[in-house]
Amino acid sequence: MAFTNDDLLTELQNASDISYVELGKKFNVTDVAVRKRIKKLKKEGIIKRYTIEIDHRKLGFELTAFIGFDVAAESFASIIEEVKGWKQVQSIFQTSLDHDFLMECWFRNNDELTAFISKLENLHGVARVCPATVIQRIK
Repeated sequence: MAFTNDDLLTELQNASDISYVELGKKFNVTDVAVRKRIKKLKKEGIIKRYTIEIDHRKLGFELTAFIGFDVAAESFASIIEEVKGWKQVQSIFQTSLDHDFLMECWFRNNDELTAFISKLENLHGVARVCPATVIQRIK
């Protein structure tokens, strides 16, 4: 198998804890070659960090929701700073779609989701909140 950056990055995305030795065997190269390639990708800023995927349901979070929301321009910075600290918020994205921002959030139940939405709607400067709960993760 050829040893390309795309293939290497795909392997790391699928299992970031895979060893250099295992990667070397997979690509028929030495672990040193893998180490050098990863070091270069880090230096170039292509690999920013390693992370894990959590099964949030096993931690008691039964709902995942993507919540789109719009913000008045003058409240932009203060609202984002506020919601970044909320424990349910896993990720926040600024978008060019139907909403100014999109958040991925985890909730233990519908009551927690409802309370979260109410809290968000009551922030000064939030113009619109549009939640969508995840039925099933495909990929």
